Amino acid sequence: MPDFPRPLRSLPWSGLVCVGLSALFLGLLLRRPGSPRPPRGHAVLVRHVAVYDPVSGTLSKDRDLAWRDGWIEANAPGGSLPPRPDVRVLDGNGLCALPPLCDAAVFLDMEGRYPAEAVPSEAAQSLRRQAEAGVGAVLDLNAPRAFIRSARSLGYGLPKASFAGALFTAPGGWKIAGQTPWDENLAEIQEEADLLAPWSRALRFEDQAVFASVECESRDSLSIPAPILKRLGELAHSRGLPFIVQANHASKALAALAARPDAILGPLLDLETAPGLAAALRQTHCAYIPALSTVLNAFPPRPLDAWLKGFPSSADLDPQALLEASAPLEASAWQRHWVRSGAAPGRLTAAARSLADAGVPFAFGTGSGQALVFHGLGAQTEIDHLSHAGLSARTILQSACVVSRSLIGLPGDRLRPGDPADVLLVRGNPARDAASAARPWRIFLAGIEVPGKP
Repeated sequence: MPDFPRPLRSLPWSGLVCVGLSALFLGLLLRRPGSPRPPRGHAVLVRHVAVYDPVSGTLSKDRDLAWRDGWIEANAPGGSLPPRPDVRVLDGNGLCALPPLCDAAVFLDMEGRYPAEAVPSEAAQSLRRQAEAGVGAVLDLNAPRAFIRSARSLGYGLPKASFAGALFTAPGGWKIAGQTPWDENLAEIQEEADLLAPWSRALRFEDQAVFASVECESRDSLSIPAPILKRLGELAHSRGLPFIVQANHASKALAALAARPDAILGPLLDLETAPGLAAALRQTHCAYIPALSTVLNAFPPRPLDAWLKGFPSSADLDPQALLEASAPLEASAWQRHWVRSGAAPGRLTAAARSLADAGVPFAFGTGSGQALVFHGLGAQTEIDHLSHAGLSARTILQSACVVSRSLIGLPGDRLRPGDPADVLLVRGNPARDAASAARPWRIFLAGIEVPGKP
């Protein structure tokens, strides 16, 4: 018989069996439920449709695109796939198929001073609004645990949701204009011992990313000490999790790169240090998430209601009521904050353009759920800001369909056989107009059509 450690040698075999079964039951109880299997019986053929490949930035005309049971089956020349009785057939003439957007920076549930029209309280409603704007996957950076449990229990037909759990920040950090909707979920750290409790909770809830902010209005340097930030990054990477650091200043972002983050989030206020940051980002293979909407929506280049007009609202979203309920209050508060911080729309867009021109990989993140970045409108306004900054449609869609998916760890971004059947059907040519992706005609997630579209 093998020589067991002393505590186990004293137990009878029946005791060992009981211990083993108890451990198995406890593991199953604490383990987050896995994603359900895609429902069977959903088969669709879109004939004579153009297909956009966001990896290469090319458009293939006249294709037949077919999927079944949640997976792409064929991407073939137009007219080559015959219709079958068990397959729903759509005419793709005048349409373009492409993968849905992936938003790597959202706040699906907020506890602050926000109207229900802007931030729904139910997970399904929040995700439904994202789907209607062409978003097929999101990374939530700071949802409460009860909300995360609710979202993880949802089935197919909604965007895939990943969660970072608690926000790691410094004591007194992440306070903006008196709004502190994140208080319940903050993990304030200054020493390595401060990591123990929040990290144990992250393990228990199986968080899927680690998010930290190095910003604090009262500090010009990193608000989290560099060795502690580096240790947090090591913990994240030891579990294979993406590590995302929020920084509004290029100088702070540059210092934070010593912790080897996978992405830097935040519009950068100091343009002067952007060239040095660009070189460092490329060298460390770190992506940049500009999240321009979180700042520029307080300085709209055109009236906010112009963004709301063309948006295909869901039945429970009244654009005019939304505008009247929150825009003046939030725009005023956040504009004052960003003016104090030194924000200027031209400098922000110039910094984004300089990083893009330098070849920095961009990931797509809107900050939806923050003030003036409404769920469902975030993707449209972020693409609008990036376009005004001078980024090409190819760069924007590559950030939203390729880089963000890779950051979160999602497979499939080209609508090839074997890829997940996550498909947008849009009118227009996304190779020339990236915003068309945020105005989809039909949306299919895991092969299931999202309701509410014509």
